[in-house]
Amino acid sequence: MPMGAIQVKDVPEELHEALRRRALEQGMTMADYVLDLIRRDLGLPSRREWFERLATREPVKLRPGEAAEIVRAERAEREAQISAALGLEGVEDEEDADDAGRG
Repeated sequence: MPMGAIQVKDVPEELHEALRRRALEQGMTMADYVLDLIRRDLGLPSRREWFERLATREPVKLRPGEAAEIVRAERAEREAQISAALGLEGVEDEEDADDAGRG
């Protein structure tokens, strides 16, 4: 299947260098890295699509303070997931128990 080509001119040197470094960090050629960026971007809704989706949603009604509770709960869940992924489950709990025993 024939493939198209894209050429970007007048790329600032610092941007070109940053792209080159990122590609190297990922073990990719710059062409593959830029192609990956394009694929990821096209996988996201455009700004117009995103705003259209938001406009069709029902407003969320929260009681005072509920938003902060939701954010705290989501942060705790995310931190637990990160700890589990890093194999740190229970480490903070043990440290907290040690600290409480010293107090």
